[in-house]
Amino acid sequence: MAFVGDRLDRFANEAPDRAALSCGPIRLSRQDLARAVAVLEGALGSHTRRSGRVVLRLTDPVALLLCFFACARTGRIAVVMDPDWPATLAGAALGEIEPELVVDDARFEELAAGNVPSSNRQAPDTVPPEENDLFYAGFTSGSSGMPKGYVRSHGSWLESFKLSSALFGIAPESRVVIPGQLTHSLHLYGAVCALAGGQEVALLPRFDPRSVLAALRVAGGDGAVLYATPTQLHLLAEVSGRSGPLGAVRQVLASGAKWHDADREALKTVFPEARLFEFYGASETSFITIAGPDDTIPAGSVGRAAPGVSIAIGDPRNPASAGRSGPVWVKSGLLFSGYLCGGSQDTRWRDSWLTVGDHGFLDKDGFLFLTGRENRMVVTSGLNVYPEEVEAVLSAHPAVALAVVVGLPDPVRGERLEAVVQLTGPVDETADALLHHCRERLASGKIPRRLHLRDHLPLTSGGKPDIQRILTELKTGGADR
Repeated sequence: MAFVGDRLDRFANEAPDRAALSCGPIRLSRQDLARAVAVLEGALGSHTRRSGRVVLRLTDPVALLLCFFACARTGRIAVVMDPDWPATLAGAALGEIEPELVVDDARFEELAAGNVPSSNRQAPDTVPPEENDLFYAGFTSGSSGMPKGYVRSHGSWLESFKLSSALFGIAPESRVVIPGQLTHSLHLYGAVCALAGGQEVALLPRFDPRSVLAALRVAGGDGAVLYATPTQLHLLAEVSGRSGPLGAVRQVLASGAKWHDADREALKTVFPEARLFEFYGASETSFITIAGPDDTIPAGSVGRAAPGVSIAIGDPRNPASAGRSGPVWVKSGLLFSGYLCGGSQDTRWRDSWLTVGDHGFLDKDGFLFLTGRENRMVVTSGLNVYPEEVEAVLSAHPAVALAVVVGLPDPVRGERLEAVVQLTGPVDETADALLHHCRERLASGKIPRRLHLRDHLPLTSGGKPDIQRILTELKTGGADR
């Protein structure tokens, strides 16, 4: 019976001294990893029941991964919670989740030391998890303010692992670099997929372009692999121009936002030997589309359906014709099992089809184009505007590094569009030039009423622009450049 993490012991027996996991000064071999996970498995068995919910609020990403595998291998559900959440938000989520155990930094030290009172010790559970068993819950933003706690089964991630192995061609002795906190589903997936497949993982929990480039130079026997968001890749390309190309990188896997064509081309000079993959999906869906290095992708598309994934636009029982936009519906063996807390009207099931609120269209060749999300749509003067469309136009200007478009309350229009822009460098009459650029490419109702120029945009722990923080700063009069 296959389950996530079922081969850790085998890898440790085959090559006990081979590097498995590193983070700063911490270095764990395969044997170290397996032993540390085994100790935690015993501790979890004495504190929780099978299928129990174990909240992981850990600042140390190595500790988080060890606990994650211990939960997965013993049939518990690892609930990965951001330790930086405010107490009120964390308390509300914990109240809905009702965990059997909360593992923070102090509790982890107790569990890792095996300090379990004799009265609590139990015989280990030797029955392995089944593919339909739930094993992981993460969080994504909810429309009500309460984060959505989505939950996944072993089988849904095992199918994702198979797809990753078949499509990305990552070699067994590659070194996988993860530049971001593991509370971000892309980075957690990349780390767990690699360790579950016997590859070495290097964690860099705080994104710093120079540190990432240094980590990529220390390639494994089969080269380096990088999981990153398009924003992170843009920043890497900017910094790497002063340090030269990195030939040791073999694969770059990008997700989290649309990867602009100009950034993709720029990255080819940074990683000349790398195969560049873009995949679109969501925490609830895993992979939806893939755009690979050998594919001829139309400009603006996120690729075609991944193997085993079906896509329908509008109504899955009566799909829209090519070129017509509507909700994106997905059917596959990779989908999530539901929410532990929170929720969203955007997430809907219809028979075995799922939509999470993204809108888009398919062209006649099956390429998917995204037009926006229901929960970001702005209604200004009666016009429905998806900020992503305006952001894409602004980001296509060579002077723009990053752009975020939001709607602010307006007594006349209901909402007005404003854009916050980070520039690549000094530009003469910047605001006028960017507005002219927008007027040539957008309908008049979609042009931002105001542009805010910033030296840097705030980023989330996952490396994306922090839209909520930007919106708060604009509402409270945050300073421009």
